[in-house]
Amino acid sequence: MDTEGPRWHPQLLAREEPPAHWVMRDARHVVAGTIELRRTEDGPRYRVEHRGTVIGWAATLKVATERLHRAIISEAVPGGGVNGR
Repeated sequence: MDTEGPRWHPQLLAREEPPAHWVMRDARHVVAGTIELRRTEDGPRYRVEHRGTVIGWAATLKVATERLHRAIISEAVPGGGVNGR
């Protein structure tokens, strides 16, 4: 496996519409979740929501998109995710 050079990342699936609000769609092109940049007491944070449920907060957009992407993939797998996790 080539570890050098650019790699694909779930962040590429996120579409910013409007500014500071990202949407990720599932395989059927239905909105599966959103990420919103918010001001908090701890500084700027990304609020991650999957199918109307907040699944967490992240300090970076990279981590936020990874979490949402995992949730989208897990909903399609029997047992709740890869290897039943």
